[in-house]
Amino acid sequence: MSSFGFTFLSRKALGQAEQAMLGGAAGVRDEVGFLIIHQRYADHFFPGTSVLHTRLRYALLIPWLYQSLREKRPAPKDFAKAFFDLEHDLTGRLQFTEEGGEKDGVIGGEVYPRPISQPPAYVYWTALARWGLIGTRPEGRPWSRADMAKLLAATAKRSLQDDDGKPFDTVTWPIAGIADFPADWDGKGKMTLDLTKSEQKFLARKLRSVRSPIDPAQPSLLSRLVGKPLDGADHCWEDMILAVAGQEESVLRRAGQAAALSAIGRAIYAAQVETLKEVRDKKPQPNLHRTDLKEAILQWGKQAASLDIPLFLEEMGRLPPAVETVLKESWSWVRSGGRDPMILLDAYTRAETSRKGDRARLANNQFGVDRRVEWQAARHGKAEPLHYRWGNVKRLLRDLEGVA
Repeated sequence: MSSFGFTFLSRKALGQAEQAMLGGAAGVRDEVGFLIIHQRYADHFFPGTSVLHTRLRYALLIPWLYQSLREKRPAPKDFAKAFFDLEHDLTGRLQFTEEGGEKDGVIGGEVYPRPISQPPAYVYWTALARWGLIGTRPEGRPWSRADMAKLLAATAKRSLQDDDGKPFDTVTWPIAGIADFPADWDGKGKMTLDLTKSEQKFLARKLRSVRSPIDPAQPSLLSRLVGKPLDGADHCWEDMILAVAGQEESVLRRAGQAAALSAIGRAIYAAQVETLKEVRDKKPQPNLHRTDLKEAILQWGKQAASLDIPLFLEEMGRLPPAVETVLKESWSWVRSGGRDPMILLDAYTRAETSRKGDRARLANNQFGVDRRVEWQAARHGKAEPLHYRWGNVKRLLRDLEGVA
């Protein structure tokens, strides 16, 4: 927490937000740990991205806000309110009204003029650092928003120091070489999230420089997709993406196979809950998810079975033991032509209990009974594969489609 009143949310909070977003998009919460796969592959292929991202122009709007605040130089005690006011005004200028604005993609647009808990600067901060729109500190660490607040105060109060005891007034301003302010920046009228040609070229250059987090000598998959037409790609492991993936092709294929396995795993979980509620709790069920499991196997079974599980687990790195067991047993079950999801009940119960404790629906105790009473089959969405933020990434990249 900055002494100037900015609120900073932790990486854990972002992970929780992503889990909620993933669950909402896919219709299933992360009951047994598949979100770990999602996050690790997504961070690998699309560094800096988030499921909270909407449009790419925010990667310029936020640095422009800081630049404006730097030029206006409010008193240090007023920084928090000054930044909030700038960000809040921007939301109002982007929000759709009869005078113009954007119908979709405006962060906070649905609740404006009420404030939002996850404003644009929070949502895009990791991307700004990862994509090189905000430089690094002298020792190489990324700038935090708390650091930026102190840096903005440095000229007004020269005694301010960073965490290492160095005066902030001697530090180079980390936002440099940014695209010029748009002509309407200082006005009061409506603004757009569409990029100008010069902004497109600037951001295309930045994103094409994003390297693989595993091998900095190689471009990331994100950088390879800049300017490419992506409308036909429903998943990031489609053939048209694999064709330009370069050294990422084999990893991307495994990610697609792991996504297929997760779809079946999610269907297994829902079928288990439905079965327990009917058989163990004596509550007749509509057989929705047991039918969905059969369909998931037909749709995704071949792809899931082709996963090289040892190589996949090596790529994942350390996993919670219960989650690793679920993945291995689910894969073996699919490869052997499994049909009865209850064979995997022990593994899934251990994984869910290790993550959710007394909130686990599969538990063979009163807590499990109570959670299953609350569970409604019709409201538990159909299982889908992990998406690795592809919908959000594709939306961001559409703003650069066709750029040279």
